[in-house]
Amino acid sequence: MRISALALGLLLLLGFAPSASAKGPTWHVDYEKAAALAKKEGKPILADFTGSDWCGWCIKLEKEVFGTPEFKRWAKEKVVLLELDFPRSKPQSPRIKAQNRRLAKKHKVRGYPTILFLDANGKELGRTGYQRGGPSVWTRQADELLARAKERSPKAEPLGAWTTSYAEARARAKASGKPILANFSGSDWCGWCIRLSHEVFDTPEFERWAREKVVLLELDFPRSKPQSPELEAQNERLMRNHRVRGFPTILL
Repeated sequence: MRISALALGLLLLLGFAPSASAKGPTWHVDYEKAAALAKKEGKPILADFTGSDWCGWCIKLEKEVFGTPEFKRWAKEKVVLLELDFPRSKPQSPRIKAQNRRLAKKHKVRGYPTILFLDANGKELGRTGYQRGGPSVWTRQADELLARAKERSPKAEPLGAWTTSYAEARARAKASGKPILANFSGSDWCGWCIRLSHEVFDTPEFERWAREKVVLLELDFPRSKPQSPELEAQNERLMRNHRVRGFPTILL
């Protein structure tokens, strides 16, 4: 028996004990922290409105789905988990109680369990609840729900994309806290503009830099390319305001 105990001790020291990752992803209880993580990781929030110590269907959902290894693997890859609990016996801080009531009111939650999928800004992408069939059925339905939400959402321009709208550039700059890099250019006739685009703006190195540092605004003065009257007027106005005399001129 002494040898067995010693062997077990050595195995534990060598790392054969269950790892922390085996416990699965963390269920957050603070909405702001969950939203920040969702934004950082580019994932939706799975918000579980539950009565964890009294709601029979909530307890059943936890046992049949949320507590399973299959769900934990899915959740670690796909979502940020947020538990919004309404217990009868479990202790809960006044701040979390108030937060959960506010979110339930905002999203018009009428019963438990209600599962909402939210984007990082709190916009509802879809909702579900208890589903019979275990984790494979539940996660498949969740994947379908998120896929439909993605199809409905407007296609976002890739980070670092050039915009031609000054208003749009200002909105992006305000949201991101970045300056605007405004490129006054004659894209289809100005030799130095074409060279600058080829040697700098079109390179992967510049694109990586721009995604992190600036909002890109193209203010073009073409000779052959079609351009709307509104865009022509905007670009002429900005050229006059900033006293641009030649191309390319780059303003920050």
